[in-house]
Amino acid sequence: MSRYTIGIGERIPDHAHQFVELVYVVSGSAIHEMSGHRYELQSGDVFVLEPGAPHSYTGSDTEETVVFNVLFGTELLRDELASLLRMPSFVNFFYLAPFLRKSASFIPHFRLHDHQKLRIVSQLAAMEEEFAMRGDGYQLLIRTRLIECLVWLGRYHRESGMRKREALSDRDWIESIRHLVETHFRQPLSLKEASRLCGMSVSSFTVKFREAAGCSFTEYKHGVQIRHACRLLADTSSKVTDIAFDAGFGDISFFNKVFRKHTGMTPKAYRKLHGQPDGQPNKADKRKVPPET
Repeated sequence: MSRYTIGIGERIPDHAHQFVELVYVVSGSAIHEMSGHRYELQSGDVFVLEPGAPHSYTGSDTEETVVFNVLFGTELLRDELASLLRMPSFVNFFYLAPFLRKSASFIPHFRLHDHQKLRIVSQLAAMEEEFAMRGDGYQLLIRTRLIECLVWLGRYHRESGMRKREALSDRDWIESIRHLVETHFRQPLSLKEASRLCGMSVSSFTVKFREAAGCSFTEYKHGVQIRHACRLLADTSSKVTDIAFDAGFGDISFFNKVFRKHTGMTPKAYRKLHGQPDGQPNKADKRKVPPET
């Protein structure tokens, strides 16, 4: 993490990171460009950038801009992710808002109120100090403060009014849920939780999801999970039980049932047909993998 300054009139060209990027504007103003959009950043603005998202900055003509930049891999949140994904406020801020920047309902960032700024800046400053000093347990303290910071930002994001349900189309919401499933298929996101994230009833979400995806929410999620399992079965020598867990299934019997439904064969039969005994990929085979919807 770092606190850096964008000079007066300075141009920082398009760039991207392989990590999640949490950005908070401490002071000043600048132009931020991404996803084909251009908008002004001001003190108190905060947003998350997903890995690989190209963006650029142009400094103000009248003042320097100071920005807090926190980069981290999602594996840092691995132990808490299942709990965090049950919080609609966290999911909206951390996952759905970055995805929706690519849609017609562009939502670049949100601005904190003064009392919210104090809490977030104090957290970031404490993290910065720990990062610089590297005392005993500094990694644990930084991780704990980051999680706390993200939880608070999720709450503030919900309160900000920039994510009003009526501002987004049903299609945007459904596409954002599909994106969430594809990137976090290991997590126990249920139909009820997905419906709540979209602000829809279960029955309404079910109908709209099927219209958009051509299948039910559960079928879609299982399809993503089974495609992942198929790749592991063909390209690795991992145990079937381990592959089932890695694909997000907590029960091997249920995994076998879903796998047969989607591929027409058992996991062991699939590996025998498409894999190699030593776990090396069989490049010549045309694998029977569930098609992407």
